[in-house]
Amino acid sequence: MHYQLIETQNQLNTFVEQIKNKPVLAIDTEFMRRRTLYPEVALIQVYDGEHLALIDPLAELSLFDFWQILKDPAVLKVFHSPSEDIEVFQKYAGFVPTPLFDTQFALQILGEGNCMGFALMVKTLLDIEIDKSESRTNWLQRPLTNKQLEYAAADAYHLLPCFNLIIDSVKAADLFNIVISESELVANKREFQTPDELLYKDIKNAWQLRPHELAILRELAVWRRNKAIRKNLALNFVLKEHNMTEIAKRGPASLNALRQIPGVEAIEVNRSGVEILKCIEQAKALPEEQHPAILKRLIDFPSYKKVAKEIKQKINKVAKEHNIPEDVMASKKQVNQLISWNWKLSAAQKEQHIKPDLLSSWRYSFVKDTLKEWDV
Repeated sequence: MHYQLIETQNQLNTFVEQIKNKPVLAIDTEFMRRRTLYPEVALIQVYDGEHLALIDPLAELSLFDFWQILKDPAVLKVFHSPSEDIEVFQKYAGFVPTPLFDTQFALQILGEGNCMGFALMVKTLLDIEIDKSESRTNWLQRPLTNKQLEYAAADAYHLLPCFNLIIDSVKAADLFNIVISESELVANKREFQTPDELLYKDIKNAWQLRPHELAILRELAVWRRNKAIRKNLALNFVLKEHNMTEIAKRGPASLNALRQIPGVEAIEVNRSGVEILKCIEQAKALPEEQHPAILKRLIDFPSYKKVAKEIKQKINKVAKEHNIPEDVMASKKQVNQLISWNWKLSAAQKEQHIKPDLLSSWRYSFVKDTLKEWDV
């Protein structure tokens, strides 16, 4: 396996010339996500079947010409399980490479395994055992060791021959457009940001709170996300999620009272105590009619289990008719997403929210007639 580490503009320019007319590129990224909200990109690996390069984004490089290749609709970009890679490109490059082919999803829709990891795919398809000992390494350190570089290069190097074995089956089953569409769906969901007024609903155990407590939680949720974005801090490094509901229940009026809440750490109070108390004060100042309504879980609706079972049965029938694995057409989570969309969101809230998977992308074309009463 021969590869080059690109650290200069001349090296990158030469590599771009080598790959710019290739129809398929295997791509991977290495990044770190220790305390940050956004991934910190550390390496971009690219292989065209002939040239294998590790691009160092920490070097002073203009990536403009390389980005144009990743935007070129005539060049297929191959990834394996690209959800986090998509986020890397969204934040670092400002776009997602398109068209994007996910080998993990392709195997899943072919019925060859649910969420197959990269190492297992390489073993299954190529009968090669790959070394994963560097998976938890510090990719931001410089210089990178030979072992790190070889590990990173191997990911792109083995990805392309795996794709070459998968693509014929995908095209024979007429599933190519579905695989591309699924990656577009993942990108859209990664890009979507829950509106401020709905953010508190995603906090664990929010359903246990009363309206005046939910008012506090709503303020805390918006403040936490805004601070996380501003400081590029992981949400739980701003304020731990399990502490938010306890703070909302108790509504402390002083820093000392805040410190007495079980689970709340001194560092959280020292860093953000004043801001937390301000959120509480703002919520307490609201009139009762502006408090959120008590949250209902799907299981709290008497007909939920019956309805979920009926929807799943209808979708499974469609999946069998089109020879698509049932769990790919609709997982339990996706069925719940559809029911929640209809039962929990107002018409105005639906306008601000991303549509359920079953009402968007490729799935909708298969199930729209079966689920027409849910498409409202």
